[in-house]
Amino acid sequence: MSVPESRPPRLTEAERQQLDALEQQLRGQYPDLDGRFRAARHDSAPPLERRIARIVFAVLAVAMIAVAAVVGGLGGAAAVAVAVAGTAGILMLVNHTASRARAVVEETTRGTDAAEA
Repeated sequence: MSVPESRPPRLTEAERQQLDALEQQLRGQYPDLDGRFRAARHDSAPPLERRIARIVFAVLAVAMIAVAAVVGGLGGAAAVAVAVAGTAGILMLVNHTASRARAVVEETTRGTDAAEA
């Protein structure tokens, strides 16, 4: 009995050619699309929306901790700080998992594998 592979199956040559043809067709129909995909792939800074969301999250977290400190004292502030830290941790875990999934999909569709090299 063999152990199933944990990574997605490789694309066949015909599937890869179909994807390449579709990509060329999309580039012809939407010339700016290719530039946006390349920019998104190589841009190390997060998009503006994500930066704004992080700033809003941080401001709200500080405000909630301050209100909890006033209303509930040190214990209330500590409880809210733990909840905020847990929420931030979950969001970072989701972001990390999504990044890994994107990398696996990219590797699979491009057919690059260190073992083949």
